[in-house]
Amino acid sequence: MKTKLKVSRKSLLLTILALGLVAVLAIGGSVAYFTDADEAVNTFTMGKVKIDLDEPGWEEDDGKDLLPGSVRVKDPTVTAVEGQSYMRVRMSIVDGEGNLITNEQQLALIMETLFYDTAYGTDEPNLAEGEKYEVADLDALVTQEKIQREYNHTDFTFAGIQTGNPAVRYYNYNGIFNAETDPPDKAVLFSNVVVPKDWHNEEIFILDGDEYELSPEGSLEVTVKGTGYKVLIRAEAIQSVGMVSAEEAFAALDEAAGITREIE
Repeated sequence: MKTKLKVSRKSLLLTILALGLVAVLAIGGSVAYFTDADEAVNTFTMGKVKIDLDEPGWEEDDGKDLLPGSVRVKDPTVTAVEGQSYMRVRMSIVDGEGNLITNEQQLALIMETLFYDTAYGTDEPNLAEGEKYEVADLDALVTQEKIQREYNHTDFTFAGIQTGNPAVRYYNYNGIFNAETDPPDKAVLFSNVVVPKDWHNEEIFILDGDEYELSPEGSLEVTVKGTGYKVLIRAEAIQSVGMVSAEEAFAALDEAAGITREIE
């Protein structure tokens, strides 16, 4: 005779729950956590814009004691050293004490002494030191396109004066100034200072900033000695990457410098 075990509904439920708990624990203990790892290492370097400015043909004493017929090599040269940029040159004309020149006659004559020789850097320049040139000679060389007045018109464009101040002048390099070419870009703003040999005392006095008057004998006499003048050159560059145009780039340079420009 078999003995029947009586299992209450309550105990059966507890047993089932207990078995269920064991099953859950067993499953939980056998789970493998699949893990993996990777990383991306990014190196950042800052792109730079760098230019150099020098005057390889200019000697310290070249600006002293200029006379009618004087020819000097003065060659402000900008070289791209790093990056790509929009570049411009600012020329400021000051007296011997560093004050911006306001005399219109003096400024005009100073500009008339500046030339770019298209054969600059060759063995046969069109403007040779030791030669003496009259105004007509210089005019002829300009007509023959052997020299250019004031600045290198091939590589630069005159970009105006600082507003209200013709002694501060701007020249924009045409195109991108690129250090990544072989060789890197290089540009010469002008190459020579030439005082025509047929200029007379009045032109020389004006150039020097002298005050003068006509003497009883009919000659010009200096009453107050001037201090001469200096041509100060500064090259400025701003990255071309990210700029929509050269106009935007140069406007950004103007804003950074706190200036406005105008065409004479």
